[in-house]
Amino acid sequence: PLVFENVSSNPRDPEVAAWLKDDGIRRVVVGHKPTGDCPAVLSAAYTGVEIVSGDTSYSDTSADDNRGLALPNIEIVGESKADNQLEISGRLSDGREYHSVFNRLHGDEIDKTVGDSNLGIETRDGYWIKAHTSKHYRLCRGKGREVEHNDVPKLSIAHMRPTS
Repeated sequence: PLVFENVSSNPRDPEVAAWLKDDGIRRVVVGHKPTGDCPAVLSAAYTGVEIVSGDTSYSDTSADDNRGLALPNIEIVGESKADNQLEISGRLSDGREYHSVFNRLHGDEIDKTVGDSNLGIETRDGYWIKAHTSKHYRLCRGKGREVEHNDVPKLSIAHMRPTS
């Protein structure tokens, strides 16, 4: 309901992240908060906990089903619950396919030798790096229920990353 529109948790809250990590939780997967035409991920680089939001129910509001061509897939692959990584794949609302592999979560560490460290990061201008197609990163930023997409060539993403 819209009554809860401005009452939501902060996925970067260090206190909540510490509480989750104390119980061995390194990833939280949620829905019921539309994220555009592919899942949205907050990298574990921010708090040590990776947050995955997979609600794509408003991927293409011009389509009769509000999804159009968008089709998401979320997989957690690895050796155990303490050693694994997130992979998202599927099709964007315009029909392009994506497949993205995130950094491996290994115990209390983030293994950046596996996966793409650009994914799940907020850019300097407020976009989130969500996924990548064969040639581009899919970025988005939103306010309320409005989502703005931007596609950036893979070779151009380095200048958009935050400096810290």
